[in-house]
Amino acid sequence: MILGGMTVVDQRHFNVTYRVDLSGGQRRLKEAILYVAQKGQQMKFFGRIKLNKIIWRADFRSFYERRQPVTGRTYQKLQWGPALTEMMPIMNDLLREGLLIEEPQSRGGKKEFRPVAKADPVLRLFSAEDLEFLDESLHHYWDKTGSEASDESHGVAWKSRNIGDAIPYEAAYFEDKALPKATLKRLAERAKKLQLRSA
Repeated sequence: MILGGMTVVDQRHFNVTYRVDLSGGQRRLKEAILYVAQKGQQMKFFGRIKLNKIIWRADFRSFYERRQPVTGRTYQKLQWGPALTEMMPIMNDLLREGLLIEEPQSRGGKKEFRPVAKADPVLRLFSAEDLEFLDESLHHYWDKTGSEASDESHGVAWKSRNIGDAIPYEAAYFEDKALPKATLKRLAERAKKLQLRSA
């Protein structure tokens, strides 16, 4: 956790949520990928990075608002922002099964691999609310490039991890805006009382 520019390392182990076992399990991620790929076909910019960010935003906003993500799968910190740990294996499965293809395209001097759904997603795994979170995330990133989506995802939740570290769903509660000085003082006092140390 970051307090006033300091990284706080907790010496105890808190229960945090890295994965939520939801009905459909890993299949939810496959169907979410197909859903986003199908809905995002008219986006000017749409590649792997943006696909990851759309699902990440939906999962973490959903967790923030109702303590339940859309896919429930595990995220990690990568160079380009939060990413599903299972994204590449699942994408490879979808490609191998012919349910998805990737069209290489050059956009602004950068190469992107546009995911194109070749099958309709199975929506019965999702509630109407789940789909609303995916749709909101699609809308949010619609006009952004992959680089812009990546940059936006580099908030405190991402900054508080090392490359390759899992990102707990509770990071959805982290805010990027500066805390008031009074709040920082209270947090520093609480950290001292709990014997937390800054790195």
